[in-house]
Amino acid sequence: MRLAHLLLVLFLIGISAHLVLAGDIVAMPTGNMMPAKTVSLGYIYWDTEGRNVPGIGTVGDVTHIGELFYGVTDRLEIDYLWIQPRGWGKLPGTDSSVSELNVYYALAKEKTGTHPSFIVGATNVTGNKWLPSSSRPNPPSFDDRVSYFAVSSYNIKEPAGPPSLENPLVRLHLGWGNNWHVNRYFGGAQVMWTPQVGMAILNYQGQPSYLGAWMPIPGLELNAGWSQGDALGHVAYTKTF
Repeated sequence: MRLAHLLLVLFLIGISAHLVLAGDIVAMPTGNMMPAKTVSLGYIYWDTEGRNVPGIGTVGDVTHIGELFYGVTDRLEIDYLWIQPRGWGKLPGTDSSVSELNVYYALAKEKTGTHPSFIVGATNVTGNKWLPSSSRPNPPSFDDRVSYFAVSSYNIKEPAGPPSLENPLVRLHLGWGNNWHVNRYFGGAQVMWTPQVGMAILNYQGQPSYLGAWMPIPGLELNAGWSQGDALGHVAYTKTF
């Protein structure tokens, strides 16, 4: 799950170009990437719907997610995601956690008033045991496929100065991916009401997500909302070196 950065990191890249949403809802790619030589660490607490397994008890009623995003250059980003659904290690043939490595490359960087960004990449590039998918739905049938995607983003409304309630920043995302991305379109919209407050509505794998964002200090972002009907909370810290 990539859920990160719903707000513009003003101290990193300024308001003219991008909303830094390096992220997905669990693995949904977006057209925003980390700036060069920038690292972001995040944690998500997801109150997921568990299931009762006879002889074992409830499994997966809480999911812990760790995120690491690194902007290698202004066109190349590498991400690492770690997920631990509570109790998974009790199931036959499963590990207590799964992880994946993802790569993003910007073929075209967004140019305001001219054209959107266009990014290609792959998730789970090392073929790790990853979460079950719609075509591989049950542990231990983990989805270990490399999944390719293409995604584009564009600011359809971009204020000349800081965003406000009267003049917000509005950004759209549209992409398509195979395998884990279930061979279908995905995307959504972000709105930034002030330099500290924003929100996003996203749809991935046919499931909606609704998220609010608050950046109390530069680099620190807090998010809360619902994904696939389950509540979640997220904290992330971003720094450029």
